[in-house]
Amino acid sequence: MASLPLFLVGGAVSGAGAGTAFKGSVTTVLSLAVPERRGETLTGLFLAAYLGLSLPVLGLGLAVQTVPVPEAVLVFAGVLLVVTALLARRSARG
Repeated sequence: MASLPLFLVGGAVSGAGAGTAFKGSVTTVLSLAVPERRGETLTGLFLAAYLGLSLPVLGLGLAVQTVPVPEAVLVFAGVLLVVTALLARRSARG
């Protein structure tokens, strides 16, 4: 219970950040899409978002079936760190 306020603040901050990022993604996709293809383009964005949200969680769920939870979470965090670093590097290049 001592960490409940921190947990709630962290959830609010991360939720606001995720919402802002998704809104920015939708705005960018709609501004770049050809008007006749906006629906299809937005569908692709939603598909990518749903896959990005569900596949890592499903993978972690499958991993904990064969390895202990702390090890699975550690590997999961390591993979996320590497992917994040690669995407940040790619994004910095332009």
